[in-house]
Amino acid sequence: MYKTLRYNSKERWLSYWYQINELLSESPESILVIGKGSGIVENAISIIAADINITTLDRAPEVSPDVVGDMQHMPFRESCFDSILCCQVLEHLPFSKVKAVLQELQRISRGSVIVSVPHRRKHLKLAIDAPLIGKRTIILKYPFMRKIKRANTDSKNHFWEINRGVSYRTVKKVLDEFFIIEKTFLNEMNCTHRFFILRSKRSRL
Repeated sequence: MYKTLRYNSKERWLSYWYQINELLSESPESILVIGKGSGIVENAISIIAADINITTLDRAPEVSPDVVGDMQHMPFRESCFDSILCCQVLEHLPFSKVKAVLQELQRISRGSVIVSVPHRRKHLKLAIDAPLIGKRTIILKYPFMRKIKRANTDSKNHFWEINRGVSYRTVKKVLDEFFIIEKTFLNEMNCTHRFFILRSKRSRL
């Protein structure tokens, strides 16, 4: 599945770009990639910034991660990674278990944590390419939202998604228990990947 263009769609490639761009902006010496998947992100990083020490963790041995393990109990010492990528992973666990993962991410990080999760919603998108203004994409919330669907998603592999089982406010509240949310944004091509750029509250103490 991970080695097909159907999975690695144009929209997903933009999410890969955001992961790489946000991570490299931190100038880390060591990173942890949780959920290896296709391996595209870490392969690109190893080419662009060959001096970064990359570790991958996944529960599936068939994707050949460096470490086969559980996100809720990761076999790493405290504050051992400069940056951590955990993108399109948390929704594969029941939401009741997300806090345990966030606590682990806080424990092992000493810098940024980059998270993305599915955000299902209707939207209005305005793309501008004009002199003086340049290229801009404005994403507006659709004004006639329906109520959140309870634990009902289009994917058999997802326990929850923002606006399908869990509200955006609830996700932000849980993240805020462990991290400072420095910024959040959507993949503007399909607007269904919500990124959160996080900084551990513990590291600010």
